[in-house]
Amino acid sequence: MNFMPPSHGARSPERRARECMLSWFFAVSMLILAVPALGAPVGTAFTYQGRLMDEGLPASGSYDLQFKLFDAAGGGAQIGSTVLLGGANVTDGRFTVQLDFGTLAFGSGGRWLEIYVRPSGGGAYTLLAPRQELTPTPYALGMPNVYTNELQGFVGIGRSNPLTGAEVFGIRAQTGAGFYGGMYTETSDVSGLPFYGYATAGVARAWTYCSTTDLDNFHLAGWHLNVSGTRVTVPTSGGLRVGDTTNDGIQIMHTGDDGMQVGGSIGFPFYGLYVPSPGVSNIALLVYTANASGNYALYTTDNLFAGNLLAAAQTLVASVTGGEALEVGDVVVADGVVAPLEGGVTRMVTVRRATAGAQGLAGVVAGRLVLATAPGKEAEGEQVLQSADGPARAGDFVSLVVQGVADVRVAAGASIARGERLTADASGAARPLRTATLDGMLVAEGAPTVGTALASASGGTVPVFVSLR
Repeated sequence: MNFMPPSHGARSPERRARECMLSWFFAVSMLILAVPALGAPVGTAFTYQGRLMDEGLPASGSYDLQFKLFDAAGGGAQIGSTVLLGGANVTDGRFTVQLDFGTLAFGSGGRWLEIYVRPSGGGAYTLLAPRQELTPTPYALGMPNVYTNELQGFVGIGRSNPLTGAEVFGIRAQTGAGFYGGMYTETSDVSGLPFYGYATAGVARAWTYCSTTDLDNFHLAGWHLNVSGTRVTVPTSGGLRVGDTTNDGIQIMHTGDDGMQVGGSIGFPFYGLYVPSPGVSNIALLVYTANASGNYALYTTDNLFAGNLLAAAQTLVASVTGGEALEVGDVVVADGVVAPLEGGVTRMVTVRRATAGAQGLAGVVAGRLVLATAPGKEAEGEQVLQSADGPARAGDFVSLVVQGVADVRVAAGASIARGERLTADASGAARPLRTATLDGMLVAEGAPTVGTALASASGGTVPVFVSLR
């Protein structure tokens, strides 16, 4: 601007500056903003157009301009950096400039623009007062605290950048300690189902939703996760359900006291509850009782380690000794003890194949056991006993039936009738007790017995009710 005094009277540059009129407006339509190429980021700059008058006449020439953004009409704090535009071209009083105060310039509060001007080339800047309040039009660049980056494919609320390259939408809530932050989804109807979904390639894969009423016996009021069917439910009444309408994952219905409690004050690195059943469709653990009489389905205040208690037999774990390998159906005798398995406290019996007339019969081999790494416990190196095929040799383990039903090998040349009591013969096989008539009475030999034959057999194996005597 030319601040030289005119011929009709001298006036100070400050007075003439106050007489300058700056009319301004913002626009973000296609008429003013340069439209970026398809897919290019919008950015945070906006177009400012103004009209500069000098002593009532439109100014023309080159001017230096300063723009500052504040959060109040007077005083207050400056937002962002000062924008310096040197050599702005003013023609017939009009000029157009680009202003950019950064991604965080426009929040939820009001903003005011403070402008300074001087002729290009030097001299003091003149403040054009008062500050100009920004009307809502600039917010067409984005809603308050909502930022977009089309190049990265990211939309943020309270955040201007993604945390990972795969993030599309992110929220950062300004909260104090103990206050909630995040996102709510609300439906207008009380029976509506607030919903959040997941999809790939345009195909719905999973979603979560909440319901305020019971839809059926499984879809109860509460929070649900659907992955090709409702898989997880957290009812408003409490508890947790995992599975679907045909298969129970986890179903804990008791909420009055302990539905399930795993833990304690002792920090041993052992299992609270660990029930693996890898590759097996049979039951890993099933505890059921109507409990009308108050009976226990399972109750223990002491160790329950290894061994098995089956519906038809009771077994225990034994270590193999001796020079002969053991097969399923062999009758064995007790031969000593060895140290407990790792994690155990009770010493383990050792067994070997029985021979004819052997004393100390210990049971019948039901299968070979091996120590293997527990599934899912590879890092800890936890070992468990698992069934395995093949003969059990010295140092191996066997499952031993000590009471109940077992298949026992029949001794060569023996003929067994149902109901006969059996004893050990050569090589761990079984034969009937020998009998004789003495003074008209049938007398059996006094050898130790394995049990009673449950069928007749003359070879192979025979089912026996094991009751060692």
